[in-house]
Amino acid sequence: MVGLDAWVRVVRPKFWLAGIPSIILGTTIAWCYSKTFNLTYFLPTFFGVIFAMVGCYTFNEYFDFKSGVDLAVRSDDITPFNAGSRVLPEGLIKPPHILRVGVVFWVFAFITGVYLTSIRGILILILALTGFLTGAFYTSPPFKWAYRGFGETLIGLTYGPLITFGSCYVQLPNPPLEPTLLSSLIPGLLIAAVIWINQLPDYYADRKAGKRNLVVRIGKEKSVKVYSLLLTTPYLITVLGVLFRFLPATTLPMLGTIPLAYKNIALTKKHYDKPRKLIPALKGTILLFISTTLLLSAGYILRGILPA
Repeated sequence: MVGLDAWVRVVRPKFWLAGIPSIILGTTIAWCYSKTFNLTYFLPTFFGVIFAMVGCYTFNEYFDFKSGVDLAVRSDDITPFNAGSRVLPEGLIKPPHILRVGVVFWVFAFITGVYLTSIRGILILILALTGFLTGAFYTSPPFKWAYRGFGETLIGLTYGPLITFGSCYVQLPNPPLEPTLLSSLIPGLLIAAVIWINQLPDYYADRKAGKRNLVVRIGKEKSVKVYSLLLTTPYLITVLGVLFRFLPATTLPMLGTIPLAYKNIALTKKHYDKPRKLIPALKGTILLFISTTLLLSAGYILRGILPA
């Protein structure tokens, strides 16, 4: 009988943090400009995103194993942040079981999307279907986005603008477009950076198995430069957004994460070809995404509290 621990590794609860900060950001933007918060809209949004993430993780687990990527990863390249959960290479769960669980969670996500559509309108269904197309086919045929060099961009758009805007729209059907869309680029760029740096330890396995993501296409050294750009652009967006009054000045405290960004860039430049020594940067990039997005959310809460 399959142990609970193996299934926990497959659904990867710690990686649910990839979607939750953007939900919080979209919700706080809506509250800032409307002073309303509807828990009955928030909870389906929250769990719908969780269902979709689990569906995505299980599909990735199955199709990366079937393509040979997970089997090609060298033991020295495995870290807690890459190479999947390892339950399939270790033979702990049968592949068809993981695929079935993925289908079930995508069905849950679809039902949640239909429910939110019934109370908030057709735009929710369009956003949900877009998320399905990017998430369910990230590694699965016929699109296999991650194998064709589209994965990083689509993940950034999904976990940034799509989730942030959708979470805001659920609460506020007429969301402020400029602050919402500009703010949503920040978690989008940072989650893309998380995916990007996690592909460095997988580089040789991905190349061997034909998973031609952007890191494989441009090489490790150039990838470090792109990673640095992904980490620095959010701060430029924030400063310019405040200067041109697209973003409230209360969002500026997110600049406090600049030292962490600098540390991650320095570590990556030094250890980009040494997976085990890269672990602090892998962990630090996730922490940067979470802390920056939550500080941005706190800025909107503060703006809503302060007098106009």
